[in-house]
Amino acid sequence: MLAPAEASTNRRVRCRQIVESDLDSLAKLLLQGFPRTSRQFWDAGLARMAALSPIEEMPRFGYALESEGGLVGALLSISSRRGTQIFSNVSAWYVHPSYRAHSTLLVSTTTKLKHVVYLNVSPADHTLRTLQLMGWKRYNFGQSAVLPLPGFGRGIVSEDIPADLPERALLEDHRQMGCASIVCQSGEARSPFVFKRRWLGRFHLPVMELIWCRTTSDFERCAPALWRHFLKRRTFGFILDGKVKGVLSHYTDGKEPRLYKGPHAPSLNDLAYTEKVIFE
Repeated sequence: MLAPAEASTNRRVRCRQIVESDLDSLAKLLLQGFPRTSRQFWDAGLARMAALSPIEEMPRFGYALESEGGLVGALLSISSRRGTQIFSNVSAWYVHPSYRAHSTLLVSTTTKLKHVVYLNVSPADHTLRTLQLMGWKRYNFGQSAVLPLPGFGRGIVSEDIPADLPERALLEDHRQMGCASIVCQSGEARSPFVFKRRWLGRFHLPVMELIWCRTTSDFERCAPALWRHFLKRRTFGFILDGKVKGVLSHYTDGKEPRLYKGPHAPSLNDLAYTEKVIFE
């Protein structure tokens, strides 16, 4: 995750919260750390973060290392709530090589609250062991590609978000960020979902990635109706975390590992308000 540190420096470094006036400098720093990205990529993602509702006691953007008036490191923190539980997706960890000795300060400060569930939803393979030694635990061990059969299973899918739906704000927020927020009525059960379009494999088959649902069993029950809905929109299947029952699927062990740190493991297929939406 981090390159070896260069020779130590006596220059003073402090760790502080990132504020909105830092965003231009922050984008430049992250572009330096992730050269395969673009300035537009960071500007768009940081704008989405700025538009999110603030969470009490959580940083708006994350934490930065500052030396001699300039940013030399950053770790983003995308915070949200599910009921009373606070979640924070840490993302885009970069520290300038001259200051790598201060990297642990950045991480410990960003993940210091014991009651918060911290997520790392896209760890690089070579960082998994290091993160686990730092107290992170794995909660997703693989991913399924799903191809339901459209002729079986009842259910009606609607793009209307009911006013009394408890998760209405979550669905509306993600629709504004380009996701498909829908509700499936199956019998008396009303199940909300958030999906994002992806392209699978070398043939770039259009599929929908499950970003959020209440439980994976909701997806299993509604899969045929969801298939019929998205087939009309020229999307031919789904990808989601974990194994799936009752539908045609292929599970790949080890794909899309996800880690957490905090009081309990997150639910599978809850990637709401994470970098999977904010920065993609």
